Amino acid sequence: MIRHVVAFAFEPEADAAPILAELETFPSKYPQMRSFTLGSNISQRDTRMTHVFTIEFDDEDDLKSYLNSESHESFVRERWRPVIAQQTIVTLEASSPFRSEKLVPETTRPRGPYGIQFARLATPALDEAIEFYTYLVGLQLEARTAEYAQLRADKEHHSIELVSDPSLTMFQPLAIGLSVATEEDLDNLEKRIRAEGAEILPLHERTAAIVTRGFATKDPNGLTLEFGYEFQEYAEPPMLEYRPLDLVHPFLSTDKYEESLHFYLDVLGFQASDFVMTPGRGTSAFIRSEDRYHHSVALRRDNSFFLAHLCFRMKSLDHVMRGRAKALYKNVEIASDIVNHSASTSIAFYLYDERFGPRIELCDGHRVFTPEEHETHKARRMSGDPRNIDVWRAAADDWERF
Repeated sequence: MIRHVVAFAFEPEADAAPILAELETFPSKYPQMRSFTLGSNISQRDTRMTHVFTIEFDDEDDLKSYLNSESHESFVRERWRPVIAQQTIVTLEASSPFRSEKLVPETTRPRGPYGIQFARLATPALDEAIEFYTYLVGLQLEARTAEYAQLRADKEHHSIELVSDPSLTMFQPLAIGLSVATEEDLDNLEKRIRAEGAEILPLHERTAAIVTRGFATKDPNGLTLEFGYEFQEYAEPPMLEYRPLDLVHPFLSTDKYEESLHFYLDVLGFQASDFVMTPGRGTSAFIRSEDRYHHSVALRRDNSFFLAHLCFRMKSLDHVMRGRAKALYKNVEIASDIVNHSASTSIAFYLYDERFGPRIELCDGHRVFTPEEHETHKARRMSGDPRNIDVWRAAADDWERF
C-alpha cells in the first residue's frame, strides 16, 4: 500500500478554483487511484500550506504510472507550476492500509459502456451552428466539409458532429457515440443486445474510421447508439482558455420510458443513481456508466421522444458565468438560468437555439462516484419537489424558472 501526500499553497494572485476543480477529476482520469481526498489545510499550528490532497495506490508501480503519465506531466508543467508558490510531497509505504473506506467489492455485474463520446446532430444552418458551438460553448473546430463538421472539447476526437440538412427547420438528433473500456466489455454488450432482439448495425463510416472496433444499435426510441473501442484522440487539449472539459451526458425525454429504462439498465448495463418524480410526468431516471459520473444518461417520461439537452462540464464556475455572459451578449436564449443541482453537485445554466441542437447545459462540475460507491450505491427516490433538482428554488411549487 502506497500513500501519496501533496501539501501546497497557491501564488497570491492565482485563481485556485480551476486547479482545485481539475484535481477533483483525477480519480476519473487515473483509475489506479484509491481514496482520493482534497481539502483545505485546517491546521492552526502550521498554515504555510493552504491545501492538501492524499491518494492511495496498491503499489509503487501504480504510483509511477500516474506520476509518469503524459497527462500528469502536462498538467504539472502547464497548469500546476505557474500557480503554485510552494509544495511538500510525501510518499510512504505502509504494511497495512490506512483506508478510511472499504475496499471496492468484487462484482460480477455486466459492465456497461464507459462514457459518452459524442453526439451527432443534423442542423439546417451548418455555418451558424459552428459559430454557436465555438463561440458560446467553447469547442474547437477540427474537421469541416460541406456535409459535416466535427468539434472537440478536450483530447477526444470530437464531442459534437454537425451534419448539414437544409431541409430542416430545427435540429434533429442522429446518434450518440459511447466508448467501451475493453474488447471483452464490447463483446458482452453485443451479446446482451442480440439476446434482447435488438438489431446490430454497422458503425457510421466516420465513426468506424476512428475506432478499433465497434457496432451500432437503436434504443427503443429509434435513437442510434454507436459503441466504439479505442476511439482516436488528440495528444493534448485545444489551446483555448474558454472550453469545456468533456461531454457528460444527454438527457432524453421519451414516451417509451419503461422500455427505455429496461434497455439502458438491464441490457446496456447502466446503473441507477437517482429517481426524481416530475409533476404530471412521472419519474425521471439518472443513470451512470463506467466513468462513474452521477449520470451519463438521464431519461424522463414525456409525451414524445426528443433529445432534451446535452451537458458539458466546464473548467470552473467562472467559465460557466463567462458562457452565460456570451449568451447574453449574442441574445441567445437562456432556457434555464443559474441552477444548483444538488444530486450531481453542479451549478449550471442552459442556452438554446432550436436550429443548432437541444438545450446545452454548461456546468461547473459533476459528481463522480468512488469505485466503492459505484458498486454499492442504492438509487434514491426523491419527491417531485423542484428543490430536489435545484436547491436554489424558493419553494416547493417554484417550477417556473426551469
